[in-house]
Amino acid sequence: MNQMSSRNRKLVYMFSILALLIPIGALGMPARERSQPGQPGQSGGKIARLRHEYRLGETTLGDVDPASATMNLVLLGMRGVAGTMLWMQADEQKRMKNWSELEQTTESIIKLQPRFLDVWQFQGWNLAYNVSVECDAVEDRFFWVKKGVKFMLRGTNQNEDASPLYHDTGTMMGKKMGRSDEHKQFRRYFKSDPDPRWEGQADEEINPNGQDNYLVAKEYYNIANEKELLPWVEQHIMERTLFRSYPARSQMDYATAIENDGQFDEVTVNAWKTAHEDWTNVYGREDFLTTGGGIIKLGATDEELQQLADEDPNNDVASKRNWLDRYQKMTNYPYWAARSKVESEPEMVETRRKLYEGKKLFFKQDILQARELLESGLNDLQAIFEKHPILLDEQEMVEDIIKSQLMWFYVLRISGEPNPETFPMMNVWNQNPALVSEMDQRLQERVSDGL
Repeated sequence: MNQMSSRNRKLVYMFSILALLIPIGALGMPARERSQPGQPGQSGGKIARLRHEYRLGETTLGDVDPASATMNLVLLGMRGVAGTMLWMQADEQKRMKNWSELEQTTESIIKLQPRFLDVWQFQGWNLAYNVSVECDAVEDRFFWVKKGVKFMLRGTNQNEDASPLYHDTGTMMGKKMGRSDEHKQFRRYFKSDPDPRWEGQADEEINPNGQDNYLVAKEYYNIANEKELLPWVEQHIMERTLFRSYPARSQMDYATAIENDGQFDEVTVNAWKTAHEDWTNVYGREDFLTTGGGIIKLGATDEELQQLADEDPNNDVASKRNWLDRYQKMTNYPYWAARSKVESEPEMVETRRKLYEGKKLFFKQDILQARELLESGLNDLQAIFEKHPILLDEQEMVEDIIKSQLMWFYVLRISGEPNPETFPMMNVWNQNPALVSEMDQRLQERVSDGL
């Protein structure tokens, strides 16, 4: 009897275990295929689908490197210790400028910590900014900047929703390529790589469509903004209203750059029109949660501000206006709205052309033509700024005006004429005596060196 009862109990246990295995298997069945982000898994159990939905699984973050998984298994839980030692080693190698060894150490770190964004940002920045300046030839510097960009792109492949990595990639392509001392060569190389493998075309790994560096940067800033909207993504690079302004600002950088390259045509006008559209009708229409004023839109009209106040029980119109003013000042929103609008007008583009050609002729020592164009351009600017005084709020604009004035005065002196008592943009000259003196000294040095 007892023996039969024991056998029955074992059968009950066995069938109970089998019965429990069925729901456990259904819940824990792994996914057999990778679905696209934001879409439910097409296979696997409930846990696998939830892991995908909440972005907790390894395969939902980006490409999986088998070597990384193998290293983690081999270390038997000592990944943190190994990672710390490698970071200390990398820091020492950076201090000693052992770039080749640092690159190898970084490769080991990303095998251990492929989802740790700092390692991608650290090495990408290091290659593009620190290693590149150690080279003498501009072509070699460009090679290392590209290497930094490509390293960042590897990081985005392994961390598909990493908004900061996309943003930093855009910054390297935009500001590093477009504002460094070698920016003229870098911008040209970005579309026509000096490496003979690319046969005069762009390196398709970073610029598959042969676009301007600022336009490619804008694409990555847009991706960064798209990823930043995902509920499981956070960025801590900067305040959110500033972070989301970068696509529009990159478009403005593109428009400015092609003008600095000497292009003044319909392409330039359209570039500024697109910049104005991006700034006012895309960026300016976004909802931003302030620290104390609820939701605002940077481009909100009085009627829209009233509507936002009506929908917010904690803030009236005056409060909304106060917070809007704060955030507009932080982002310099009114200035760039006005600047992009004025710059898109053909009259401003023509004024820019006159000043550009005048400066170019100045350095070619064609004094008479330079004088005519500089004087005409400054008079045009005077008329434009009288209607839009807000444009003088930006330092770069002020410096460009003073530079044009200094060249104009220089050609007047060569012609035997004194500086006039009144002249175009005189208020800018009088309000910036220290800057005038500094820029005058730099111009004199350049003239003394034979232009």
